[in-house]
Amino acid sequence: MKLTNKFKKLLLLALALRLLVSALLFHPDIKTIAFQTSFLKKGIINIYPYLANNKQNLPFKDGFVYFPLTYFAIGGYQAVISPLLGEDFDDWLQDARANSVVNNPNIFKYLIFLKLPLLFMDIFVAFLLLKFFKKKINGEKAFTLWLFNPFTIILIYAFSNIDLYPILLTVIAFLNIKRKNILLGAVFLGLASCFKLYPLLFLPFMFLNGRTLKEKILSVLIPVSMTIVTMIPFWSKAFIDSALISGLTTRIFSPGFSVGFGESIVVGVFLLSALFFYALIINKKIRLFNYWIIFLFLIFSFSHFHISWLLWIAPFLVIKAVQKPILLWPIFFWVVIAISIPLFYSDRAMTISLFRIYTTWFDLLPTPFVVLQKIYDPYNFQSLLHSSLAGLSVMISYKLI
Repeated sequence: MKLTNKFKKLLLLALALRLLVSALLFHPDIKTIAFQTSFLKKGIINIYPYLANNKQNLPFKDGFVYFPLTYFAIGGYQAVISPLLGEDFDDWLQDARANSVVNNPNIFKYLIFLKLPLLFMDIFVAFLLLKFFKKKINGEKAFTLWLFNPFTIILIYAFSNIDLYPILLTVIAFLNIKRKNILLGAVFLGLASCFKLYPLLFLPFMFLNGRTLKEKILSVLIPVSMTIVTMIPFWSKAFIDSALISGLTTRIFSPGFSVGFGESIVVGVFLLSALFFYALIINKKIRLFNYWIIFLFLIFSFSHFHISWLLWIAPFLVIKAVQKPILLWPIFFWVVIAISIPLFYSDRAMTISLFRIYTTWFDLLPTPFVVLQKIYDPYNFQSLLHSSLAGLSVMISYKLI
């Protein structure tokens, strides 16, 4: 696409806005991940047993909860930029003190450089959204909506959301699926699952979407094989514990209700199964794009989700809001509720600590959780919000089907 002067100005404004948020807001995850991936430039290939075996001697005790491709992507980038950041950068990574980010003269430079890959992927997604529409005006709406809605900017740059790696790949996957390149779409979905496991849960629907038996089988086999191949060299107890069955990975399957004798019905799996058999038996010519959105709605409606997960669905909601203007306001309210829920978690890093790079005085401010606690049960309030989110998800899903 050849950009007009108007779009060039919009793009420059979007870049400036992103750089500003990147520099001014700090979530501690970015430093922890930067520390862990810094071992790649020191020659450590298998990070999982290294962190487990040296836990007592390391300033940060957490295991690496992401998959190998994430380690190599972020670690490789850091190896390239480290000379630009100077020797003080490695010293800063080794400093686990909470005050290491306060009044640090280099902190803004560090944050911009560490978040720069997110900026490139973010803009790449914006240009990909243009290609989902036949009408140029709709593509431009999606492009603008992605660049200037505050939700994705906060999700990406305030919370240093490295889930953008698999998100970019899933957008490419669905663009190829839209163009009837099913197997190429399966390859990109496989690449996405090498960064984050959630795309593999969608493979039953990929199977249904295949036009021939061969295409059905390959559309499942390709992503599964790619994920397994990237895991095998790193397979160990440390990898299983920290990445494969970590709380962030298994949280999707945790909500349920007991049916007695130690057995439970997992709500998310129950509903995904119902959606699959509905597509198999009743709605045989499925619109895979809509089912992807419904699939993600089910995950968010019936699990205690991390705020970074919300970015999984963001580009697809932008597309759907432009395609079906009648859904614009329901989608807007869904996003507002979904982002509000994590902000009321008992976690300072969700709110107050984002501004801690300026002064430790922010430590004296109460979180929304603490403020609400004085007048109402914050956990009950989260439950009310989450129940509303689930209800709205059902309504939008009904319209999509």
